[in-house]
Amino acid sequence: MDSPSYLIKSRSGETLIQGTAEQVSAWLKEKRITDKDELKRIGWHVYEKDEAWAALEAFPELIGPSAHAQLHEKRKHNWWILAAAGFVGLLGLILILTNQLLPAYDASQRIAASAESEHQAMAAKLKAEADAKDATEQAGKAKEAMAKAENNLREQLRRTEIFQAEVAKLNIRIDQIKKTMPIVVRWRESLINNDQVLMVTNTSDKATKLLVSIYDADGVQTNKQFPMTLAPAGLPGSTKESGVGETVKHYFKKGESAEFTDVDTGKDFRYTPVKYTFL
Repeated sequence: MDSPSYLIKSRSGETLIQGTAEQVSAWLKEKRITDKDELKRIGWHVYEKDEAWAALEAFPELIGPSAHAQLHEKRKHNWWILAAAGFVGLLGLILILTNQLLPAYDASQRIAASAESEHQAMAAKLKAEADAKDATEQAGKAKEAMAKAENNLREQLRRTEIFQAEVAKLNIRIDQIKKTMPIVVRWRESLINNDQVLMVTNTSDKATKLLVSIYDADGVQTNKQFPMTLAPAGLPGSTKESGVGETVKHYFKKGESAEFTDVDTGKDFRYTPVKYTFL
């Protein structure tokens, strides 16, 4: 072959016509074929790729370099259009997702913030209740401690009062003991009549000055009073008696009494008066 020929295949896969490059170019101008139809070159420097069917743009010898470039530019332009459309679609998708997701995100954020606020409010409420409970318990414990302290204080006061009362009783008893007349009185029958003689002995280590008052059998005080001074115990004069020749010049009949009164003004206290009755 001096020049290659071309097979043209329809979209359904059938071989339509075969012609030279000039014929194919004429058919293209007459729009008998389009750039969408597939061609196959036969002869004239056939390469491996010539064995396959290809679009018209793969054969620049049919459409010319400028047309091939236009096709390539058109395809490139189409690719840009597709890219722009894809970008616009992607942008629209982003806007749609944003419109759909942002409110949901905002709502979720508000829900999360509300939940957090409720959580904080609940925590604050629980803390306040715990603090109030703790304060109540502390107040109850303080009240119990105060009541216990008051009870202890009352008990201490009661014990103090009892102690003071016992001390007062003890002081009274000590005072009574301290002021007890330090004498021992005995009776014996008189040697000169049938009456009784009174014998008085001092038990103190100091001299004791007394006044002896006589009471009759009816308990009435008579006008008989006698002084009696007793020497310290163990010394001469520490024991004296009544009768003739004695300071107390009296013999006692049954029922009569002798009352002893301390008349020593040189002490800071005086003994308590004491009465003895002859029975």
